Amino acid sequence: MPNPVFSFILPFYKQSDQLTAVLAEFESRLIGQPQSFELIAVINGIEDQAEPMITNVIQESPRVIKISLRGSGWGMAVRAGMADAKGEYVCYTNTARTKVDELIKMLPYALISKNTVIKATRTKRSNWVRKWTSILFNLENRFILGTPAWDVNATPKIVPRGILQFLKIEENGDLIDAELLYGCFLQSISIIEIPIQHIERRSGKSTTGFKSAIKMFTGIIRIKRERHGKKNQSKIKEDIAGSSS
Repeated sequence: MPNPVFSFILPFYKQSDQLTAVLAEFESRLIGQPQSFELIAVINGIEDQAEPMITNVIQESPRVIKISLRGSGWGMAVRAGMADAKGEYVCYTNTARTKVDELIKMLPYALISKNTVIKATRTKRSNWVRKWTSILFNLENRFILGTPAWDVNATPKIVPRGILQFLKIEENGDLIDAELLYGCFLQSISIIEIPIQHIERRSGKSTTGFKSAIKMFTGIIRIKRERHGKKNQSKIKEDIAGSSS
């Protein structure tokens, strides 16, 4: 069986009440598209209730692949999905908020843009606190990392699988989006931003609180320092190789 065109990574964290409905919604809407696809459902921190639910879904649909993680973390879930993805284009998104119709609008941009990352940009935020926190975080990304994009954390994001190896994604937490776009900047990979309408969560509360926000702000400096260190190490190795030839 040939590999699909799209791999959709759908992380679920404490969403056992939504899992079946979300997967059914994604599959029913995407099945009308001409491109083949797979749905990679990542249970982000195993929930006893979620296991039998997703097992039933998999039995009913060959397009659904399950990954269950003992640990939890936004980046951990996305990376696990990326490792298993077989599609030419790898897409990941926030299952608690994403409208499938918004995602579908973004797919043609990936198909015609080839080696380009396609990402959403939210036109609204749920409240002024989140709006200004997001603005400050994006300014930090731009000034410290030089990230050529706004609304860094917005999803969906669509990445050609062929360029994932060059982005060197390592983050297991909330900073994976910042790391991915910084990798694009370092590798001169183009980014196209597509405006989408922000929607409220399907249920539950956001996992981003004050402590996690502070961790993200300070983490940007860490990413810069670590990537700069690796770049210097690579340069040293090149110099050594050159002097010994």
